[in-house]
Amino acid sequence: MRISSEQLEKVSMSIDEYNTIVNILGREPNETELYIFSAMWSEHCGYKHSKRLIKEYFNVSDENAGIVWIEDVGIAFKVESHNHPCAVEPFQGAATGIGGIIRDIIAMGARPVALLDSLHFSKPHTYIYEGVISGISAYGNSIGVPTVGGEVRFDSAYSENPLVNVMAVGTVKKENLKTSKAQGVGNSVILIGSKTGRNGLHGASFASRKIDQSLNDRPSVQVGDPFAEKRLIEASMEICELDCIIAVQDMGAAGILSSTTEMTHDGGLGLDLFVDRVPLREKDMKPWEILLSESQERMAFLVKKGYEHEVEKIAEKWELDFAKIGKTTLNTEFRVFDGEKLVASLPLSFVTEPPDLSRRIEREYPITDEISEWNGTIENELIHLLSNPTIASKKSVYERYDYTVGGQTVKSPGSDAAVVHIKDSKGIALSLGGNGRYTRLNPLEGTKAVLFEACSNVIASGGKPLGITNCMNFGNPEIDEVAAQFYAAVKGLAEGSKLLDIPITGGNVSFYNESNGKQISPTPVVGVIGGVEDVQRIPSSYFVNVGDPIYLVGRREVPKNGASMYRNSDSFCKVNWNVCAETLHAIQQIISKELVISAHDVSSGGIAVACAEMAIGSMIGASISTNIHPFEEYPTRFILEIQKGHEKEFETEMKGIEFSKIGTIGGNSLIWNGEKIALSTLKDSYESLEEFE
Repeated sequence: MRISSEQLEKVSMSIDEYNTIVNILGREPNETELYIFSAMWSEHCGYKHSKRLIKEYFNVSDENAGIVWIEDVGIAFKVESHNHPCAVEPFQGAATGIGGIIRDIIAMGARPVALLDSLHFSKPHTYIYEGVISGISAYGNSIGVPTVGGEVRFDSAYSENPLVNVMAVGTVKKENLKTSKAQGVGNSVILIGSKTGRNGLHGASFASRKIDQSLNDRPSVQVGDPFAEKRLIEASMEICELDCIIAVQDMGAAGILSSTTEMTHDGGLGLDLFVDRVPLREKDMKPWEILLSESQERMAFLVKKGYEHEVEKIAEKWELDFAKIGKTTLNTEFRVFDGEKLVASLPLSFVTEPPDLSRRIEREYPITDEISEWNGTIENELIHLLSNPTIASKKSVYERYDYTVGGQTVKSPGSDAAVVHIKDSKGIALSLGGNGRYTRLNPLEGTKAVLFEACSNVIASGGKPLGITNCMNFGNPEIDEVAAQFYAAVKGLAEGSKLLDIPITGGNVSFYNESNGKQISPTPVVGVIGGVEDVQRIPSSYFVNVGDPIYLVGRREVPKNGASMYRNSDSFCKVNWNVCAETLHAIQQIISKELVISAHDVSSGGIAVACAEMAIGSMIGASISTNIHPFEEYPTRFILEIQKGHEKEFETEMKGIEFSKIGTIGGNSLIWNGEKIALSTLKDSYESLEEFE
């Protein structure tokens, strides 16, 4: 049989890939086998354009999520995208994105304690915007995991392709920590959760091609049931305490197929699967449909032979389907049975190791070190920036999330970073963000800036950065310019991680974010976890005490940054990253000594916006006197409120770090070099969330 180009297009496979399969097998693949390769060799499952570079530069764990430790508590965390599903079905795309990332945390044996999201749209109040936010709130609120932070950004580059990145965080004891790697021959692959249907078919290959925003792609979007997910969370927590559990995998992209094959391949074993044993919600499903279905709320457990009943009892207790759908084998073959019929027989390593298509393409991106100057009044520009939807208050978004459920949230959305209590006095500070303006101009330096911004957020909220995760969102990697952007971003994140001595624990890649030939801006999103020694002794994000002095810590005279919110040019600023790393360390140390009453990192909109946000948050004004540029942007700068009377002690501690005393807290206005702007005026602008043009 010779396959047609139409058939290959249906399964998102190139003729070269098909010929490779035929040559290695020595025969044509049958229907089930063809669909197996279409999913496992998709970009979403196989990381063809990225895996080699990620392994080389990041040295990440190949478990379901990264992990850092605070004493005996493991903090599992990971970020993933659901960009393609959200473009065609925003509500379910966002909802199932939450469900999927939660299950990655569960697969570590960790209980989910927090969610964050990084959302990038063209403008507020569109169909996609409303659908995504509703999906996140409906699913997250129902499963009882608080959405504690993140960001919402707007840019015309995301008009047809929104970015919806979600980060989940969980806690686990060492004795309950689970692996995804199979061990032992003859052990049982157990499925628990919801029944399997046709929803989500082709989801993996769908996320590996450009989007058709018509009804044609809607069958590729999964449908979630948050109440089933809640039962699955509780059941999984109990199951992970059993001694008979050998390995755990979430059933996400490519469902049963990817979770079980990756589990056994990572353990150096083979696998027999029995699709006729899978509980179904639809009749007459073909073997490949059962394998590839991305029906939600399902987990795979590898259970020691003879102990399956222990898992079954827990599944019954939580009213979840239970099925023994496979077993590990001594050889490294992957075989699929439908009753007595063998419907697929393939070398397992061939299935799980697609061709490497990654490329190293070098590009030079413009940088300027010309110092930026400002002479004049600020009111009009400040009001304009505060009402820009990327900067403006996102209260109307996060008020739809239940960010206090569980009673562990210490710092809620709207702060630099969220803070969540974990045990005794200790907590974690969490930040997630990207900046397409920066990485569009310079993906190498811009990615470092995104990382340093996330670390700045964590430090400003009282945390010490411990680990990094990421989601790399890019256009079509087959285009040279996109491949170059991706390579630069990978190098930038690796270089930044090395400078800061913070490990990259894991990540995700989302390619083919394009429609009608239009690529999104390269948008690496970075998540950072920090440890907090005492959640009751962290700085405020807003001004607190009348009469306290205000300091800027970080570079005074900064180069022109073409990605600053108030300007639009083609050069990113030249940054001394070693000095930035030293500044972050100094700020983290001074906050730990409790000299800082309030802290806010300087990011979008520069120091004027940072001061305005601190004043609006508490409705306490400030008088600022400085010749520093009010709106220019440069990494690792902070506005700090220092306890009155402790200026000398603070300045001594800051020796070797650039800083300036720029003002004093008090009044009901922001006074900038004598120019008086009422806080009520600033607040009205900040809370407007106007339409983005």
